[in-house]
Amino acid sequence: MSAGRKFTYKGFHILGIIVLLAVSPVVHAQKAGFSVSAGVASQRMDDLKYIQEYILSTYPVEGRITSSFPPYSRVSFNLVRQWYDHLQFGGGYTFSTTGAKSSYADYTGIISTEISPASHRLGGFVSYSLLGREHIGIFLYGRADVNLSTVSILSTINLLGLVNRIRNQYRSISPSGTAGIELMYRFGGFSLGLDAGYLVDLQGQCP
Repeated sequence: MSAGRKFTYKGFHILGIIVLLAVSPVVHAQKAGFSVSAGVASQRMDDLKYIQEYILSTYPVEGRITSSFPPYSRVSFNLVRQWYDHLQFGGGYTFSTTGAKSSYADYTGIISTEISPASHRLGGFVSYSLLGREHIGIFLYGRADVNLSTVSILSTINLLGLVNRIRNQYRSISPSGTAGIELMYRFGGFSLGLDAGYLVDLQGQCP
């Protein structure tokens, strides 16, 4: 991968469960509010897993994968406006990150590779209430974002105390879309929910 070439970030295609803890004011019809959410989600990282395996195959010794993109952390900040009783729309910023590591170690030294992807998303959403009660709500939602993806690859060789580190960083800008269903339980100004969704991140371009 190099600047100027297309950067396919298929690894950010998500089919998983997202656990959310949302803090937001109670919003009424045609009124606005602010929400902050944080949680974790499972994900597919096909392209980056392939890169991880390829780099491991170039080791002069037999290394192993110690971590391969576990469920990532996510935080989101949104402005929300209630429109009628069943419709919400809004927009905001979402950040997510995960990582992977491969390594080999013996008495002579260490070889390791760390891959650290991060996603910065800015966009808008529409949410429709299928079920709205005092404490429980079920919503269908759709979201469209512009996604700035960054991937940092740090390679380290420590041989008999002599250390060499090389860091390569790549960026890609791409559109993405998400659709899903969300179950929320509200108590006071807080909500705890479970969100199942599918995110499609289209092919991006390295700036």
